[in-house]
Amino acid sequence: MEKENPYLNVYLGPLKRPWVDYCNAIGKKPGSALKEAIELQLQKAAKQPEVKTYQQTSEAPPVEPKERFEILLTKSEKQAVRERANMERCSMRRWIVDAIRAGLTKEPQFGMREIDALGESNYQLLAIGRNLNQIAKRMNEGRQEDIALKSIDRLRDLIDRHTDVVSKAIRASLERWNIE
Repeated sequence: MEKENPYLNVYLGPLKRPWVDYCNAIGKKPGSALKEAIELQLQKAAKQPEVKTYQQTSEAPPVEPKERFEILLTKSEKQAVRERANMERCSMRRWIVDAIRAGLTKEPQFGMREIDALGESNYQLLAIGRNLNQIAKRMNEGRQEDIALKSIDRLRDLIDRHTDVVSKAIRASLERWNIE
């Protein structure tokens, strides 16, 4: 088994001169100061528990009443939420729920502009897929090259998978799914 090298080589480029100057100012060697900085970061990481990322658990939300939750915002925060909600073409409540869900799940919550763009993308891809199907059908009828047919079939599969992913992303943004 190979012994692990305890040294770390770091290219600092233009940061080297300011780092050396800083270390001289605090009376430490650059290597010692770097080691202390790394130790400090590792201590901080050990103290902070890993934040759980939630996931959506089902595509259709169960029929359950929503729970009321009141928040207080400063005047400027409320104005900023109003402006952002207007930009996203949604209500302030919807924008806040989307922001919360994005924070919990680390998944995008699309505004209407993005949903429109994704819908148009899917529409165009589905049209391309239909054209590919027609080409493949004609090639099958004429017993054309098998390689071209396989390429078209693979392309069609890619398009189908993409449209499924985009459709799920749109639904995830429009519907309020359970998260765990």
